[in-house]
Amino acid sequence: MLTHALQEWAGVCEALGDGRLLLTARKGGIHERGGGMFTPEHQRFALLPSFLHQAPERLHPVFAADLPRLVPPSAGMLRISLWAEVAQVWKAQELLGLQALGPELPWTPDELATRFNYRGQPFLYVLALRIHRLPQPVEIVDDPAYAGCRSWIPLKAVIPTAGSIPVVHTGEFGIRLARIGRTIGSPRAVVPSYDPVSP
Repeated sequence: MLTHALQEWAGVCEALGDGRLLLTARKGGIHERGGGMFTPEHQRFALLPSFLHQAPERLHPVFAADLPRLVPPSAGMLRISLWAEVAQVWKAQELLGLQALGPELPWTPDELATRFNYRGQPFLYVLALRIHRLPQPVEIVDDPAYAGCRSWIPLKAVIPTAGSIPVVHTGEFGIRLARIGRTIGSPRAVVPSYDPVSP
């Protein structure tokens, strides 16, 4: 059961949902534990597509090309088709290393630089996400509490995950995550050992 959602640009959700992307990045909402390990506020969460501030010039061209066919939901409703588990978190403190990931991240080099240097603090948390597709999309009523430029959204109603399937097979996920790790560095990737997912 999912009680929280991560609000992410609709174009990014589209690429995560068809397996082209494994990564997203955030400035905050991550906590550091002993030994330098970083964990997000929520390990499992729905993906809530957002059109707020989304702009094609800020996305890598391969993902910006998707935007014209993405249609916002009906007024007063939100549609959720995907949910995620965090497989790995890196704290990236070198911009060139981030930019070297290319289309493994959805944004242009300039957009990455803007996010990296936001508030004068040069870093970004990079999250590797294991994405799962719900057996049927779930429509939820929009709520004023969901509005605004925020990452984590507490949901008014829980979303069941029974019957979901991962969009990328475990073996392929592990191979791609290891390749990403060789570019961005340690800590090493942690890959879920189950496929398909259990409720």
